[in-house]
Amino acid sequence: MKKLKLPPTRLLFCLILLLGVFVRIWEWGTLPPAINADEASSAVDAYSLIHYGIAHNGESFPAHFISYGSGQNALYAYLTIPFIALGGLTPDNYRLPMLLSGLLTLPLVFYVGRQIAGNTFGLLAMFFIAISPWHIILSRWGLDSNILPFLFLAGLACLYKSTANNRWFILACLIYAFSLYAYGTAYVGVPIMVTCAAVILWVSKRLSLSTLILGLLVLIIVGAPMVLYVVINSFNFQTIELGVFTIPHLPTEARFHTMAAVYKSQFLHNLKSNTFNTLNMLWFQTDRQPWNDVDPFGYFYRYTLPFAFIGALGLLPLRKTGQKVEKLLLAAWLLAAVPAGMLQVVNINRINILFIPLIICMAFPLLWLKGKFQVIRWLLIGVLLVALAAFTRDYHSDRARTDLNGVFSAGLLDAMQSVHQMNNAPVCVTSKATQAYIYALFAEQANPADYLASIRYDDPQSPDRIVRSFGRYTFSMQECAERSDTIYVLLNNTELPPSSGPPLQAEHFANFTVYKPY
Repeated sequence: MKKLKLPPTRLLFCLILLLGVFVRIWEWGTLPPAINADEASSAVDAYSLIHYGIAHNGESFPAHFISYGSGQNALYAYLTIPFIALGGLTPDNYRLPMLLSGLLTLPLVFYVGRQIAGNTFGLLAMFFIAISPWHIILSRWGLDSNILPFLFLAGLACLYKSTANNRWFILACLIYAFSLYAYGTAYVGVPIMVTCAAVILWVSKRLSLSTLILGLLVLIIVGAPMVLYVVINSFNFQTIELGVFTIPHLPTEARFHTMAAVYKSQFLHNLKSNTFNTLNMLWFQTDRQPWNDVDPFGYFYRYTLPFAFIGALGLLPLRKTGQKVEKLLLAAWLLAAVPAGMLQVVNINRINILFIPLIICMAFPLLWLKGKFQVIRWLLIGVLLVALAAFTRDYHSDRARTDLNGVFSAGLLDAMQSVHQMNNAPVCVTSKATQAYIYALFAEQANPADYLASIRYDDPQSPDRIVRSFGRYTFSMQECAERSDTIYVLLNNTELPPSSGPPLQAEHFANFTVYKPY
């Protein structure tokens, strides 16, 4: 009996997929080593909606969360609801949808690449995304805005399936409408993408008038609450309540307002500065933020941007080639991503909408290496695999973990969960941890109605309101009452409990220590 042989394309697809899965799930749950404050806020909101019907600031099923005061994107939290409802409020359950979307990105990129230039290009594009340090890091934690690239990719895949005789354009519009709830850069990117796609598909006779109208209606209806959110918080209108749903007026200046250049003086100067900084970051491939990149690997192994520029030329209709519509749609995505780097002060996650089409374009030069030049293609693939191995080694190293420990407040959630077991005693928490109160809420899993009545802010008008106290928790050593039963949660090596109080026993949790009475 003959052995069944997989076709080369299928075999390579499986190998690339296995590689991509491995680098995303190895030590998943322990790297990053703890949950970030923004993740914790989004997770607490999801849990509160499941059990109490309101987010942790008291708003009922909001289009956009209030979070710390200046707002937080809501879509990712809603995607986590089934996982938290079934498995409980844990960092892993919160992060699972991002991991799954990261894994699903790989076959979706293959599909997109195959539609653009055939199976070989699909495999190359999939390989490039599979080994991208940016996408590996993105897939491993739950920053709410990082769901946006996956949504744009899914929307693009639907556009590729669109014909005059089907309704895929409507589904694409629905996905792009949901993108508005994923991250603020979609406020500009979605209108550009959908407009370009509608024109390209209409001119190429791959879109009927009825489907076009229905698709745009879906986009407008589903996206309307987000438009109202921007209007409400731009012109200081009141919160709108639509049954159980809320379009909130934020208690402080909205984040899109503080970030976007259009709301600031010297608009042209800021536009020029932001564009220059974006190009600089794209070239050197770093924003020096340990949660976004590992030095010196960048988002795709440093100094590879010229490959993207060369590849982008292949999207232009300069000569008669196949898949012209598919190439133009990918070019439309690149165009839709441009404002993200012009209208705000950038870091890698703020221009996340750009990287998938950019990395896909990097694969074009390898596709063009044919015949006797194929050896160069395989040599470059070998170099990239060596670079992936080096990145994986460094990302999982003790040095990288140490860098991440601080920005992810390693040990704080564990400390708060330990304190949660000791009911009723007053708790004095360090003020040197970012938004420490949200970790207390994560551990307490309490009804928002119970703690909102007692919550006190340092400055209620600040865009990132600092909570000073709620219930039995106080988040400032200077304001803590020195009682014999007080529990202290303090930052290692920088803080100690009062020496005048009773003897305390210490329990260590990474960067934090819990001091409690004997």
